[in-house]
Amino acid sequence: MISSAKINFDDKIVYLGVLEGGKLALVDNSKKFFIIDLASMKREHEFSFKHAHAHSEKKSVSFSPNGKYLAYSEKDQSVVRIIDLQAQKLHHSFPTLQNQIETLCFDPSSSYLIAGSVTGRVYLWNLFATGQVSRLSSFPEYTPHLFSQPKVNYVSSACFSPSGELVATSGYGGSIVITNIHTEVSAKRITPDHVRINSLCFINEEYLAAGNIEGGLDIIDLKVSQVRKHFQTRLGDINALCASSSGSYLLVSGHTKYISLIDLKEQKILNPEYIQLGSKITRMDITPEDVLIVGCEDGSVHLFHLCPQELLQLRINTASYTQSYELIHKFPLLQESSLLQTLEEAWNDTLMQAITLVQEKRVDEATRVLNRFSNVPSKNNIIKEFQGLVTNFERFKTAVKHENYALAYSMAEHVDLLKHTDPFRDMEDIWDTIFLKAQTYIIKGQTHKLFKVLEPFSRVNVKLCFIQVLLHQPERFIEFTHLINSHSYDKIFEITKFYPCLKEIQSYQKIINATDDLYEKFRQHIFSRDYALAESEQEALSHIAYMKSRRKELSALLELAKKLESYYQDGNLSSCYTLIDTHQELKVLPLVKELEHAWSAKMKEAEKEALLGHTKEIKTILGDLLTLRSRAQKIGTLLRLSCLTQIKLLVIRRQLSLLQQTIDTYIKIFGYDTELHNLILKLGKEKIANIELTQEQEYRRPRTLWLNITGGDIPDTIWEESPLS
Repeated sequence: MISSAKINFDDKIVYLGVLEGGKLALVDNSKKFFIIDLASMKREHEFSFKHAHAHSEKKSVSFSPNGKYLAYSEKDQSVVRIIDLQAQKLHHSFPTLQNQIETLCFDPSSSYLIAGSVTGRVYLWNLFATGQVSRLSSFPEYTPHLFSQPKVNYVSSACFSPSGELVATSGYGGSIVITNIHTEVSAKRITPDHVRINSLCFINEEYLAAGNIEGGLDIIDLKVSQVRKHFQTRLGDINALCASSSGSYLLVSGHTKYISLIDLKEQKILNPEYIQLGSKITRMDITPEDVLIVGCEDGSVHLFHLCPQELLQLRINTASYTQSYELIHKFPLLQESSLLQTLEEAWNDTLMQAITLVQEKRVDEATRVLNRFSNVPSKNNIIKEFQGLVTNFERFKTAVKHENYALAYSMAEHVDLLKHTDPFRDMEDIWDTIFLKAQTYIIKGQTHKLFKVLEPFSRVNVKLCFIQVLLHQPERFIEFTHLINSHSYDKIFEITKFYPCLKEIQSYQKIINATDDLYEKFRQHIFSRDYALAESEQEALSHIAYMKSRRKELSALLELAKKLESYYQDGNLSSCYTLIDTHQELKVLPLVKELEHAWSAKMKEAEKEALLGHTKEIKTILGDLLTLRSRAQKIGTLLRLSCLTQIKLLVIRRQLSLLQQTIDTYIKIFGYDTELHNLILKLGKEKIANIELTQEQEYRRPRTLWLNITGGDIPDTIWEESPLS
């Protein structure tokens, strides 16, 4: 794809953001700041801030969407400056207490600013209130190499949802936190792959896209805090994500020279190299009109019109249909345009016009009309079938005229376009009239008149079933009508087994739609925990034979949901999770998702305590869930980590005399494992302590066995006297 406009700057583009009013904000690596008018691509404002920490690997610069404010952090000072661009003066300074800020992001209203620090803390500032800092969340500190590396942390990315209510931030360990800035209640933590995430983008209020440094892209369902779809790209470190205005497409860039296009509805990568440039991409943003703006390492900025509706409209207006479909193929975002429906209507009108011309014996003109679409691949099969219409129409018309309906219907079954002609519609009108008259004769008991009225269609295969019922089983037809009116599902479906043509009757179709609605209500009431209503619909569905297998599956889910609800209302969370782990089909229920979200929150909280060696806090967090057998491995992993941390703390405090006893206790509880093995090797290699173990102690055992051995009685500190002594 060729860019529609290009502008060059002196250095690498390190910030790029679309502003309201058709403006664009840019910052290059030389710390020059620009406001660009997108219509003219001219520079309206240019200024420089020598202390601004503008860097291609950081996001420590942000313009407010309304273009009035600029926020940047200063590298050598723990402060964020807010510049009033219209007044050209300092609006406010936010000190960050030795927490250097590396991520900044304004909300859509240009009223709030998110700031992420190198210590993993996330702040929310109100630009127009007291200026006080609200700490929304923080990412856990972690020590990758206890004796050789300093503590590290970060907030790598932040973005607001379209409404401005939700903010997503990513930090250490590939974690994502979703917070409602107005309530700060029930923040959601999501960790897709434990890989650093450098780019976030809300698709809408319910879905979030996250790109990591290994080219992985996750589409996250925020309702359930789970990854809906994972894509593995060839982009390396994903540095920018842009959702189309419809939310159906996603543009993805990394430290490469191309941009991938993803179809979110079809959940597939449409084109891994949809846009190619001459320099590596550093930043990217998109306008509400789906104009993509891309900044590169060589200082170039490119504009791409991803949804050129005006061009498509022009081609439709000039009847350039082949070029119109080619344009849609080249620009997939046009699939979301209402002009596609206009184009399809033009095709249908053209086809109907061609059929009309054939009926008027103007075949050459019909062919010319249809040739407007002759080079459109999606229409080739129908155009090929059109020749069958041309060849057979006159014969078909004659058959209808002479009431040779058997031949006429047979021809229409072989040449589908004949069904769009006037003779076919006339023939169907005649049948509808005859069928209605036949029903009247049956109701009035005048069955002796049926043969004569039905005789013209007696040899039409597609009507034969109807005729057989009316002629030979009139009482069955009357019964069928009564059954429809009384919603006697089983008997209705029994009759249609022998006379499948009755399924085409409109009243039958309404019954089918009603049963589908009943099934959906049954399902919805299980999900909404309205079990009394669900049982009522279950009873109604039990009389519908063809729903048996679907009803059986849903009925089983209902029984499990009721059992789960009972445990939940009794506060018996251990039984809740045991039931969930035993019956995976429960995972679809909102209550289960709620419980799993609560579990995830406990795990994340417990993991933080485990890293600090706070076993007592882990036990407090888990409560009765500490002895949950179905998840004993996960719980045991947390307890192991906490106890190992305590052992490491003994080393740091030089309480080496307690090491042998403490490790012996650890083995009694958890057994000998890889984590302990590596620690003992390190202690010996660095000549800190020489731990002696018996052959029996070095025996490996299942990681869930700790619960059987201890019954959940774990000491708060591993150097306490073991409960197993």
